Amino acid sequence: MNEKLLTAFDAQQQACAVLGSPLTRDVVGFCYGNFAANGIIAKLVRGWQGDPLNDNVPLRLAGFAHYGALAGDAALRIFYESCGGVYEDAARADLEAALEKLFSRDEAAARKFLRSTPQTNETGRAAMLLLGFSEISKRLGLPLRLREMGASAGLNLFFDKFNYRLKSHGGDIQWGASDSPLTLDATWRGAPPALAEKIEVVSRRGCDLFPVDIQNPQERLRLESWVWGDMPERRARLLAALHIADKAPPEIDRADAAGWVAAQIMQRPKGAATVLYHSIVWPYLGVSQRFAIESAFAQAAEDVRPDAPLVWLKMDGRALGEIAQLSYRIWTGENGPQGEEVIIGPCHPHGVDLEINADFSPV
Repeated sequence: MNEKLLTAFDAQQQACAVLGSPLTRDVVGFCYGNFAANGIIAKLVRGWQGDPLNDNVPLRLAGFAHYGALAGDAALRIFYESCGGVYEDAARADLEAALEKLFSRDEAAARKFLRSTPQTNETGRAAMLLLGFSEISKRLGLPLRLREMGASAGLNLFFDKFNYRLKSHGGDIQWGASDSPLTLDATWRGAPPALAEKIEVVSRRGCDLFPVDIQNPQERLRLESWVWGDMPERRARLLAALHIADKAPPEIDRADAAGWVAAQIMQRPKGAATVLYHSIVWPYLGVSQRFAIESAFAQAAEDVRPDAPLVWLKMDGRALGEIAQLSYRIWTGENGPQGEEVIIGPCHPHGVDLEINADFSPV
């Protein structure tokens, strides 16, 4: 028996419990028990190549279950709030029976689904990234040329189209259009700086190995399936962000991150700040990819000019399971090849809260 898979299932169950999703916790719990009993789940994932925790095998399986419910599986829909149902712990046996039936009946579809990595495209993270974009805009006084690595459907490329209601020690903060279809609520602990009144974006583009085409109904449904089925607020955020993106679908390139990043940061137009950013992506990259991206930045930093600055904005941890951290490194052409790193502070991976540790007081 693959102990790494059992460990991955156990770790994901605990994470679901901590993050407040009893339904996804018990879907993963079913997968754990069925795998241990050499059932259909064992048949689907036995011999998995790679690290099952880093590869998010439990969430791939949970995503397929949610996809089945969203696609109309009557036996499963009754447990998913996203489908008008409700889940209680007492219904676990019925949930497990419905899951075993789904995976056994749709084995071929499940195998195909498992080839895809989870892509929640969590728009709540924009409530963390906003502070980074604001500081970059204020410091450089240039429009932003946004380039997102691991963009999924590219919804966070439209961060400036969202409305924000932020609670902080200094009082409530509102930013963005109050009539936006999407309002994000979050807490900023610490002493946040004043936000830029307006953040100008001159272009938006992203990359992903498996970009989501939001104009394709099946891919759109798959994107919805990655959001846990008993988290209605996260689902509402996703649907609202899709409504915004539908007006002008983003440009997402199907590309390997390392090569794409190098091209985007080396070819910087004058009169704009190139901001390469990502959120909860770094842990999913291999060592060679990370090294290549870091090397690309080191090379690009040798030739930065004040009229074409470069910024690397991150909302990420170094490894899976670590709390995310918001930070950025800025190269202006006047601060040397190392640039300047600003570590803002740790934040929730879904964008619920941010602890501001950086000192933004005037010097």
